[in-house]
Amino acid sequence: MKKRVAFYIESMVVGGAEKVLIDLVNNLNPDKYEVTVITLFKKSIYSDYYFQFEEEFRHHVQYKHLIDNTNKLRYQLFNYLYAHIPKSKMYRYLIKDNYDVEVAFYEGWPTEFVSFSSQKSYKLAWLHTNQSRLYQNLTPSQIKEKKRIYQSFDQIVGVSNDVCQSFKFIFPKTEPQCVYNPLQDELIYTKAQKEEVKRKEVIQFVTVGRLISVKGYERLISALAECKREGYSFGLWMIGEGENRDQLKEMVKHYHMEKEIQFLGQKSNPYPYIKAADCMICSSYSEGLSTVVIESIILRKPVITTDCSGMQEIFGSLECGYICENSEEGLLKAIKKVLEKPNDLEYYHKQAQQRSEFFSIKNRMADVEKLLEGSTT
Repeated sequence: MKKRVAFYIESMVVGGAEKVLIDLVNNLNPDKYEVTVITLFKKSIYSDYYFQFEEEFRHHVQYKHLIDNTNKLRYQLFNYLYAHIPKSKMYRYLIKDNYDVEVAFYEGWPTEFVSFSSQKSYKLAWLHTNQSRLYQNLTPSQIKEKKRIYQSFDQIVGVSNDVCQSFKFIFPKTEPQCVYNPLQDELIYTKAQKEEVKRKEVIQFVTVGRLISVKGYERLISALAECKREGYSFGLWMIGEGENRDQLKEMVKHYHMEKEIQFLGQKSNPYPYIKAADCMICSSYSEGLSTVVIESIILRKPVITTDCSGMQEIFGSLECGYICENSEEGLLKAIKKVLEKPNDLEYYHKQAQQRSEFFSIKNRMADVEKLLEGSTT
């Protein structure tokens, strides 16, 4: 008999966790699992996130939303009721089907919502980012409430050992389990061939992500401005949208780097650009397990990344590029190494090629299905 599994997430807008969820559910064995993806909202609650993925759920995956927040009155009514009636009652009103396994696939709303489930389901809470950043400004009473929420789950899952340890530091009695993100490596490689990207004859960098503060793009632009002052030639493709776009474009204008740095907007298929570039840059202050860094390694692309959660694990024992100090100075030093010794990129390319096998969908999905089979239902 198939297990009925529900994955909950806030909405299906652009983001690493959403992309991972598509890959994960699409590759679950349809002979073993009846899968439903449930978004709390029809669209993102953030006005600047409107993008939908090119990749769709496969035919065996059911998809539904609970709240049509494109209707302003319905959204306001939901917020009022969610704040004034017992949340367990709200859960029962919105969820009519029964599931063997319920997965809160992201921190925040999805995790809180599933914690009020009255079903005798096996409950999993997925952690995607370093928890220290999420908890640093919470009051003791808010942390106590988070503890209550997570105590309602049978298993806590982290996308990297760093993420698991950051959660365990806050809640020492927990034992989060590390399960690395599954990505469709063959599909990524195929999509990278779909477009021929023209580029200049300079070292070409690329970065992919939301244009928000945690991604550290301000310090990346500042570091590249210093490289230009020192006479280096290079290019940077910035792929993504977000609330800091105007601010970042002003920085580029201020440093007179309009020729070096191109804002390409959101791309449904960024892989041809990653393939065409010489090196991927991740300038983030914080990550959980960077999807785009893994995708770059799948495409055998060298990476410069700040030393944040998950990066050492992604590289493993191989040198897939540079893991630098998590600072503007660290980024500057790593970028200059590439600009000064571009021939070293071939070595890092071969190291990334070796590492890519670890992230094959076959290897990673075996871990996910083992996790789902931890159910006692």
